Amino acid sequence: MIIDQYLVSRNVQQEDDDRNNLELFKNLLQPHFLFNSLNNLYALSLRKSEETPEAIAMLSHLLERVVSYSRQETILLSEEIALIQEYISLEKIWLGKCSFVMDFQVKGDTNEVSIPPLTIYTLIENAFKHGIRKCRNNGWLTIHLVVKDDKVLLKVRNGVMPCTETTLGSPVASTGLGIEAVRKLLEFSYRNHYHLDARPIGNVYAVDLIIGRIAA
Repeated sequence: MIIDQYLVSRNVQQEDDDRNNLELFKNLLQPHFLFNSLNNLYALSLRKSEETPEAIAMLSHLLERVVSYSRQETILLSEEIALIQEYISLEKIWLGKCSFVMDFQVKGDTNEVSIPPLTIYTLIENAFKHGIRKCRNNGWLTIHLVVKDDKVLLKVRNGVMPCTETTLGSPVASTGLGIEAVRKLLEFSYRNHYHLDARPIGNVYAVDLIIGRIAA
């Protein structure tokens, strides 16, 4: 009886610890999003852009959804995609006259799959921050997302050269916390049933994510 009570108590404590860790990892992504957004808004205000009021309204709506989603353990993949599309629309305002080429493809039923909020969003945000925004008018981004056989497959590619040394926005050093927070969130949520690889390949930065695959 005493052993049974001990095991039950330990399991309850483990569940509480796991829940607290999940909240910690999700909360790491919220400041990352807010910091980048405020930095972009600052750059837009310096340009005295007429689109600043629209950007503030869009950012307010986006932030509201980010906070709402972050309170949930998972959201539909379709909701995450809608969040990404809204963010891309905002990025086009941030970038102003700086053009870029994007190939964004989604295949499969995204209404039948749930993922931790901001998982894929943060990877796309990083591609803009460290790729598109540093390559004036030479930026390109490929996002291919496929749902197949109970797996989510994501391929993100963005150019990192040729780039100017002057980045858009205020000169704030990158912390790299975004991808690390995503990695911790994936590890907690899927244990070894995921694969995340983020690396430079020549003049391209590549990110490959598979959810539902046992990691090697």
